[in-house]
Amino acid sequence: MFTCKIVWPRWPFKCSVRNTSTTPDNKSIQPPNPKKISSDMVGPPDPVSNLRQIIFKQPANESDLEKKYRKMRTEVQEWNQNFWTQHNSRFFKERENYLKNNLPEGKSNLTADEMSVFYKAFLDKNWKGHINYNIEWYKKNITLLGLAITIKLRRIFKIKD
Repeated sequence: MFTCKIVWPRWPFKCSVRNTSTTPDNKSIQPPNPKKISSDMVGPPDPVSNLRQIIFKQPANESDLEKKYRKMRTEVQEWNQNFWTQHNSRFFKERENYLKNNLPEGKSNLTADEMSVFYKAFLDKNWKGHINYNIEWYKKNITLLGLAITIKLRRIFKIKD
């Protein structure tokens, strides 16, 4: 099988064809054009947020409602990415500070029980942010679900914009 690995920042794609392997220069690769891909494309996990970026396919005959749905999905993905990038950055920074201040000399790391004190304190400090995030996440997903159902029903009943 040929494996081509297309890489641009945070986005390696793999495709199979026949027996060779190439890895193009990272700087010359552009993200795929949403108008030319055959389906949504999912990338690798982001190193900070742990979320996978999705490039949503943009069909040639996309209706206004489908365009609104695709754009909203992209906005929700960006909102989610920003939240988890900020949250996890704070977590890593605070964990490093905790380790610096609580790691006894001669020890390379703390036990799970010793770290549980930090984890609980971090969660307690951020619980309100998590609740607000969950409320917003549900609102955004219900809106997306409503749009998706409307689009599906319009296709089933062949209703034009």
